[in-house]
Amino acid sequence: MMGEPSILLVEDEAIIALDLRRKLQSAGYRVIGTAATGEDAAALAERGHPDVVLMDNHLAGPIDGIKAALRIRAHSDVPIIFMTGYLQDDAFRERVRPVRPVACLDKPIVLEELLKAIAAACRL
Repeated sequence: MMGEPSILLVEDEAIIALDLRRKLQSAGYRVIGTAATGEDAAALAERGHPDVVLMDNHLAGPIDGIKAALRIRAHSDVPIIFMTGYLQDDAFRERVRPVRPVACLDKPIVLEELLKAIAAACRL
C-alpha cells in the first residue's frame, strides 16, 4: 500500500456517511467512494481496489452488507470492517463468519475504535 490508505465506505444513511467520510479524511485516509446499496458497494470495490472496506450491515436495496461483502470476497481479499447495530445478535455473528471480517464494530461508531481497526487492517 503506497501513500494514504484508501477506504470504501458503505453506509446507507447519508448523514452518517458524510460524517464518517470527513472524519476519515481528517485522519489521513483517502475515501475512494461511498455506497448506500450492496450492488454499488460490490461494483465500487471491484473498480476502486480499496485497501479497506467499511461495511454497514443494513443497506438500502435487497442486498445487505453481508451479501455485499461476500460478493466483494469473490474477487478480493480486501480487509472488511463491519459497522453494525446487530453485534450482539447471534444470527448476525453466524452469517458474518464466512466473510472473515477483520473487525465488527458496534454502532454508534466510536471514532477511536474505528481508527484502530483500520490501522490494524492496513497492516495485514
